[in-house]
Amino acid sequence: MSSSHSHRQSSFLTTTAVSLTAIVAATGVAWYWQKIKNQESKEVKTAAKKRPITTKRETDTSNRQVPIREIQTTNDDTNNNAITEDSARGRILAPNTVTIVHGSVTGTCSKLAQDLVEALKNEIHLDRTIQMGALEEWDWWDELLNYDDDGTSVNKSGASSQQEKLPVLLVLLPTHHGGSWPPTATCLESALQDLQNDWRIEKSPLKNKLQVAVMGMGCSDYGDDSVGKPAKEAFVTFKKLGAHVFGKKVRVGDDATGNQDRVLQAWLHHDILPGLIVDDDQDGEDDDKENANSSEPDVVDMEDMGTVMESSQQENEDSVKSSKPREMVTATQAKALKKEGYKLIGTHSAVKLCRWTKHQLRGRGGCYKHTFYGITSYQCMEATPSLACANKCVFCWRHHKNPVGKEWKWKTDDPYFIVDEAVKTHVQMIKETKGIPGVNMERWREAHTVRHCALSLVGEPIMYPRINELLGDLHKRHISSFLVTNGQHPKAIESLIPVTQLYVSVDAPTPESLVAIDRPLFSDAWERLKESLSLLKDKGQRTVARLTVVKGWNSDEVEGYAKLIALGKVSLIEIKGVTFCGKSDASNLNMSNTPWHHEVVELCRTLKMELDRLRERGGPDAPPEYDLACEHKHSVSVLLARVDQFAVDGPDGQRVWKTWINYPKFQELSARHVEDPSFTFSVEDYTAETPAWALFGSEEEGFDPTDTRHRKKQKYPKYTQFDERGIPTHDHNNQPLTEDERQQLKAIMDEKIKQVGCGSTVTQLKGGEKLVEDASLMFRGQVIVM
Repeated sequence: MSSSHSHRQSSFLTTTAVSLTAIVAATGVAWYWQKIKNQESKEVKTAAKKRPITTKRETDTSNRQVPIREIQTTNDDTNNNAITEDSARGRILAPNTVTIVHGSVTGTCSKLAQDLVEALKNEIHLDRTIQMGALEEWDWWDELLNYDDDGTSVNKSGASSQQEKLPVLLVLLPTHHGGSWPPTATCLESALQDLQNDWRIEKSPLKNKLQVAVMGMGCSDYGDDSVGKPAKEAFVTFKKLGAHVFGKKVRVGDDATGNQDRVLQAWLHHDILPGLIVDDDQDGEDDDKENANSSEPDVVDMEDMGTVMESSQQENEDSVKSSKPREMVTATQAKALKKEGYKLIGTHSAVKLCRWTKHQLRGRGGCYKHTFYGITSYQCMEATPSLACANKCVFCWRHHKNPVGKEWKWKTDDPYFIVDEAVKTHVQMIKETKGIPGVNMERWREAHTVRHCALSLVGEPIMYPRINELLGDLHKRHISSFLVTNGQHPKAIESLIPVTQLYVSVDAPTPESLVAIDRPLFSDAWERLKESLSLLKDKGQRTVARLTVVKGWNSDEVEGYAKLIALGKVSLIEIKGVTFCGKSDASNLNMSNTPWHHEVVELCRTLKMELDRLRERGGPDAPPEYDLACEHKHSVSVLLARVDQFAVDGPDGQRVWKTWINYPKFQELSARHVEDPSFTFSVEDYTAETPAWALFGSEEEGFDPTDTRHRKKQKYPKYTQFDERGIPTHDHNNQPLTEDERQQLKAIMDEKIKQVGCGSTVTQLKGGEKLVEDASLMFRGQVIVM
């Protein structure tokens, strides 16, 4: 920075400080000083905004945010509409600029923004710079108010010269729970509110400075009143601030109908392009008339959202078609699911080959269900009769590429067709594994006979209206049924026929955390979950409360979990650490939210203590006794089991666990129940003894000794044992460390504790992401290459 520039900055700051002091003294508005103090670093911030943007994450945890994916296009003689990444970000109010911003939560708005960039690139008559990014990457107060301070003023006629055109802002806003703004967009929401309510700012600060178009995304299954609410609020506020808006109405895409691509085209051709053409011809001279005569917009009805190419006759035909049950999966969703390896069956079902199936085929170990219940992983089919779900959980490892819904409103395929096609498709995928290196051919041949079905692939299987017929067909084929439900359909649980094992996901201990984690469509999701759990105690067969632990989100409030579990007096409690499946717009999780096995074990012990306290208090709602029965360290899972149902005294007086399942016995009992519905059977009637290697505390830690564990790229833990503080005590060969080595590691940890403190520190980042730091874990993830 030159000395003259520094002098001007110093003079400006001094003058500003004196003026502010006088204002504060005169008005008594204390917050004014704190807010305007930030202007002292305005030139520094502006310079920072113009530096190249990286697409890689910052390594400095003090400034770890979701990076912008910058796309800039320019028209020139050598490379029309060329795209360059990592380019310098232009200011929102810069003339001749089209800025596309999105507040994507599940990735939909991000994709639409990309599509919009591609569409605008093809409009060669647009002699403008196009840039795109996430809403949270801009300082909106600064962008919308302070462009003049960069030295390039926008004059009152709308642009700084005849060749320059008003900047355009295109906003894509999703709808969060209850119609609220998503965490990724609150930066814009708060800035717009401040600009509208701050008495120091002129009435229409964006007049003759900015043109805006807004499109919303939502899901009508959450309720029609909430769909597109943030987009409508943004549209109205921009108009009140004096911005020239494109279009008379807010266009809103609906996840429930999958019409977002059509709505985007309508937005582009009806609102954006006509607005840009008018701007090119008139340079915004009619802004005053437009803003004066326009009224507050309404959200467009879904039937009105056609492209410019569609006729009234076509719209009428679509209306007739919409009265009939439609297919569940849209073409876009089907493409995304197939890309991830799903094999779609009919109109609403799917199968996929589980990685544990492939692992056990190669002799590399089975899944935790093999350890806990004796399932043969390579004979297990992962399937679902319903790709739709009533939740959008933050930890969903399917990244929300499936549809959502509160109730069944789609075509209904025949259950026998679904089972038959699922088995055939699964067996075909097994056949294709023959060439995988290391496949055990004996197991491969056995895998052609399906013996187990995990109805937990994606979506909510219990929504399927003919679920009982489907389960019955599985049982006739001697295929066990493990059905997982999120507890949002209690009536379906009540009418369900006996299954081998019935799961209810218990994702949060309080109503507030349930909304934050599961993002349910139902407004009474908490009550539905409690009713579903209460129904489990009368089912008669094995029931499971499944807890997925997400550090920083739902790992506290253990007493709340205990009270929920007590409602159903479930047979088993599975506690599993969340699986991090990579960063995506559909999830706010990061690796720090994934717990270590010892953390899950500690949570299990704490939960057991809470359940013991409730049992000691007595009463009709007192839970039975539970204890730690099994563990599967490989998948960070621990099993708590009811002592009265699964534990017996052995000949030596020691407790013997019987959590495994006698599958032939279950099939026999199930068949008798089909013949005579008055016949009932209980959990104890089809248990089998759990092998020693599967028990909690075993040397094998739940890994079947008949298999061999393989590590990727021959990476092995640098340390194998730790003390209570997390300081390593043994090296990778399980040899004790020397005292000097331990003291050195202790000093490193002490320094880390000074930085982050003791225990877990949770930092809320932009967009709702939570970063968890814990000094006691700093050595556990270190590996060496052998």
